[in-house]
Amino acid sequence: MAESAELKLFLAIGLDNKRAVDTTKNPELTATLKSIISEGGVESGCDKAIGNLLYSLATNATASSPLRSHVSKAIGNGKIKSTLQFQAATTFLKDNQTWDEAKFDKDCGVGVVITLEQIQKATDDLFVEKAALINEKKWHIPIGDLLTPLKERLKWADLKEVKAILDKKLDSTLGPKPVESTQKKAPQPTPTTTLEKAIEQIKLVENSSLPAAKTLKIRDVSKYPNQRVSISGWIHHSRTQKNLAFIELRDGTGFLQCVLAGDLVHPSIVTDLKREATITIVGTLTPPPENKSAQGGLELLADYWKLVGSSHADLEGILNTESNVDQLFDQRHIQLRGKKASSIMKLRSIALQAFRQHFYSEGYYEMNPPTMVNNFCEGSTELFSFDYFGQPAYLTQSSQLYLETMLPVMGDSFCIAQSYRAEKARTRRHLTEFTHLEVECPFITYDELLNRIEYMVCDVVERMLKIDKELFLSVNPNAKVPKRPFMRMNYSDAIVYCQKNGIKRIDENGQEVDFQHGDDIPEAQERKMNDQIGEPIFLCRFPAEMKAFYMARCPEDNTLTESTDLLMPGVGEIVGGSMRISNYDELIKAYKREELDPSNYYWFTDQRKYGTTPHGGYGLGVDRFLTWVLAEEHIRNVVSYPRYLNRCSP
Repeated sequence: MAESAELKLFLAIGLDNKRAVDTTKNPELTATLKSIISEGGVESGCDKAIGNLLYSLATNATASSPLRSHVSKAIGNGKIKSTLQFQAATTFLKDNQTWDEAKFDKDCGVGVVITLEQIQKATDDLFVEKAALINEKKWHIPIGDLLTPLKERLKWADLKEVKAILDKKLDSTLGPKPVESTQKKAPQPTPTTTLEKAIEQIKLVENSSLPAAKTLKIRDVSKYPNQRVSISGWIHHSRTQKNLAFIELRDGTGFLQCVLAGDLVHPSIVTDLKREATITIVGTLTPPPENKSAQGGLELLADYWKLVGSSHADLEGILNTESNVDQLFDQRHIQLRGKKASSIMKLRSIALQAFRQHFYSEGYYEMNPPTMVNNFCEGSTELFSFDYFGQPAYLTQSSQLYLETMLPVMGDSFCIAQSYRAEKARTRRHLTEFTHLEVECPFITYDELLNRIEYMVCDVVERMLKIDKELFLSVNPNAKVPKRPFMRMNYSDAIVYCQKNGIKRIDENGQEVDFQHGDDIPEAQERKMNDQIGEPIFLCRFPAEMKAFYMARCPEDNTLTESTDLLMPGVGEIVGGSMRISNYDELIKAYKREELDPSNYYWFTDQRKYGTTPHGGYGLGVDRFLTWVLAEEHIRNVVSYPRYLNRCSP
């Protein structure tokens, strides 16, 4: 009955049936959304646009802010209407600890009304300023060249209204856009003006009398000042004025400003200089003019360029500041070309390099485990299953069991592989496919395991800073190596902390109640505790019934496991580890408790039969690690093509 009432409530605020049903399957999200709906005062229903904003607030990282109820109310009463206002509101929650209504209203454009007359005037003024550009390019002008400055001038305006008036103004100024006939016509001689003839005759030719150009990547330009070079890449941004063009060129290794002049920007060929077109530019690397800066300290004064691959004019309409999350990830292949997204992808590569450097320097060996398996490691309810030549098989949740078999083979071992978990969770730290760093070490103790994890995390951050500190700090200006030692906190102490600091759980009736020993601490409450403490925490010694079958019991208390989760402020858990059961008989009993068939694990059990040893290991979510170390709000931002609930494309 409770679920039916919740489903009815979610449908009443305009959620579609699928989203409403999926939400009711997530108790934590359900409780959060119900509270937000109540705070917004729309329990009896509301417009779909309001409901979608309330849902977005419930799934936003700032949903745990103590000031959230003020934003819920602002959405419910229509003060926050647009995506831009919503983004400003969540930024306010993130940056402020106390409520200041006047500041909130100012920051979020509350009460600001942009009339159609104001939009019309701003559009008219822009057309006067851009007259030369509009007349020159006519219908070839990228719409973004006009829409972007309008959005800056009319910050809180309805973008649809701005676009509609802009389109109408273009129609009245330029007339209907010409439609090209699909029928081929015989060429007819037509009179041409002297200017048109000159345009037809423009052909860029490289000056053979100049020194031969050296082919470079942008990362190397600082080594060749005042030399003639050839660089190929994509046009990241371009700006033309009269007989000059300024191009920010991107080749994957960096960005370079290029200056084109004279016939290089003749009207007949400047239309090729669209964003994301690929070109080769040849010229001399020189210092920029005084009071100007340039990446690498040099810019390229071009004497020749050629088009390698054109870019379609519709690019400007694919993504904009009003694009929602689904639009952004439908066009992820384009979004990744942005400066920040591309920087994050490079840092992801650097992080993987740093992880491997750390383990190789410490004498570990890397193994490559299978990802198609016929057993499970962390629980059968989270498996993706498929047919394997008539037999049931699964995508792996973890490679730990296989990694343990390598201990007698290679000693300290690690792997970096994909893992898959069919959790129907839509939080800012969950993926259904994730990059899993897993480690197993023989002949160690529990304390040594914690020390190894701590050292690994700090060493990897330090290595990343050494590899490319400038890039690292460009994404997270506050990046630094964590202070050691990390806090050690037992699970029982965490329960007491939550009780004393007002951190509560939601019971089966949707009520807030105190945590008791034996309760699992959900993500939101765990993160709230972690954020309050404000430093890395090893959460240790969980009750055995809460952990996987293979975890060793504490010698001082058989009801607890020698287990740990490493929590990082802002993200929560990034590492889960434990000592493993090393006794044959204990492992057989663990199979029986979990109702597992030991025959499916004979190869794993044999590790205890033929030369067992005390050993421990851990798994680190590389994506969560990056979310933490880059201070990103959502895990999907650090993955090239993220897979999460209902997203398996592109």
